[in-house]
Amino acid sequence: MLHTSPYPDLDIPNLDLPTFVFSHAKRFTVYGKDPKLVALVDGAQSLSFAELEAQTEAFASGLYNKVGLRRGDILAAILPNTILYQVVAMGTHMIGGVVTTANPAYTPRELAHQLQVTQAKVVVTVRASIPVVKEALRIGQLSIPDDRILTIDGEGGSVRQVLSQQPFPRVFLTTKHEADTTPSFIVFSSGTSGVPKGVVLSHKNMVANMVQFLSTDRCDKKLMEATRAKFQRRWLQVLPMFHIYGILISNVSILSGGVNVIMEKFDFSGFCALIQEHKIDTVFLAPPVILALTKSPEVKKYDLSSLLYLNSGAAPLSKELQGEAELKLGAFVTQGFGMSESSPLVARSVSGSSVLGSVGPLVPNTVAKFADDNGIQVGVNQIGELCVKGPQIMIGYYNNEQATAKTVSSDGFLHTGDIGYIDSNGNIFITDRKKELIKYKGFQIPPAELEGLLTDHSAVVDAAVIPVYDEKRASEVPKAFIVVRPDAIKPNVGQEVREWMDARVVDYKKLRGGIELIEAIPKSATGKILRRVLKDMETMRSKQAPRL
Repeated sequence: MLHTSPYPDLDIPNLDLPTFVFSHAKRFTVYGKDPKLVALVDGAQSLSFAELEAQTEAFASGLYNKVGLRRGDILAAILPNTILYQVVAMGTHMIGGVVTTANPAYTPRELAHQLQVTQAKVVVTVRASIPVVKEALRIGQLSIPDDRILTIDGEGGSVRQVLSQQPFPRVFLTTKHEADTTPSFIVFSSGTSGVPKGVVLSHKNMVANMVQFLSTDRCDKKLMEATRAKFQRRWLQVLPMFHIYGILISNVSILSGGVNVIMEKFDFSGFCALIQEHKIDTVFLAPPVILALTKSPEVKKYDLSSLLYLNSGAAPLSKELQGEAELKLGAFVTQGFGMSESSPLVARSVSGSSVLGSVGPLVPNTVAKFADDNGIQVGVNQIGELCVKGPQIMIGYYNNEQATAKTVSSDGFLHTGDIGYIDSNGNIFITDRKKELIKYKGFQIPPAELEGLLTDHSAVVDAAVIPVYDEKRASEVPKAFIVVRPDAIKPNVGQEVREWMDARVVDYKKLRGGIELIEAIPKSATGKILRRVLKDMETMRSKQAPRL
């Protein structure tokens, strides 16, 4: 049984991303009447809409005329949240380049994998990350000249020195074929399993998802009523701008004519302070932040009364926490479902909905089905894997046809790996994950990657990693089970391995669930790790634990 969106289908423009963003904002928002209005705020810095467009064009010119980037070349943005992120991304798109976004907290080993896969020609980063970039290039046996490693900070920053007023061949996409097939971003995701893969998103994918987002906003009657009197909505960009969720929000804030206040690095007190200082009304975030807003005594120190709308994504939000957050904050709290492979938005609930715990109905132009383990479609209120189809579904994994074929079927359906059901009113509920990814505060952690690294330790002969739920963090965290060489067993070996791991992975991949020594890793007859056995063991322990 196929399920469609309750919203009417939309016409998706066949345009490149920067042309769509700037032309739509000029036609339909306050920026068309006054382009000098502030669009972005980052600490003491700000950019008006006109300045954003001008700097984007100047960066595009500099990339072409001074740096030598050409159509089809890949630029790696290894950046924290910054007022220049969209300048860098859309400037690259203006000359037909492709942007791959990377977590600036990556270790050299992690970054080397992404640079190897994409063969990026230019890097844009911060000065503090240059040693990591250089080491990643060494590990990956790659070569990028120093004059192609640009920085956004320091004395003027080499990005600003690159800005140019020289003419350049601006790339405009105008046909369906061009929009469908021209890559805009390569964001990295572990998909349903394995090591991170490059998700290739076309300009059409990105434009379609923005149009779908805006239409869903307009169909949210209570949200529209609550924000109708606002000249400009005030957004807080707390999501990382290298993450597909953050990329979407940074663009739709402009498309909505809002002011986007950028938070470079998250800390809860600073987050609350920015809401108070800038009278923020709209925030897109992950469940752990909603938990903190609901439970933390720190909240009482700040005036958060300006908040009107919070949307949770990147991980499931329980109906209990969603309801409690709405009561305590006096704001609408909705949630959505998406993934990197779908640009990311697939479904989003509406404000004031009585269906707590649901990720809502499908966004426009999207079709879904739920399938059992045999691939047979199931009906309403029956559990199955969510599979979706629409204009936001990726081109595929970069240079990885085999992985693409495993994830996107020949009829165009993306197999999400998420298990759930749809009710008779079209509301989708996500109940479990078929895939084995661990989601820590919205970040994806592939167990296989951590297991491979663990077995590099001289004392470890085998390893398995599973998710365990941490109530204090309102998030899954990775826990490792290791088999240690008999001659290496000692009281503190687990702590030694954990410290060794901490030095080799980005912060969100750390083994916050701990390390447990085990005699043997459970495996199938074919040698596949039976993580479900370990998960069941952990579940049994939690049920038997005494309640205080």
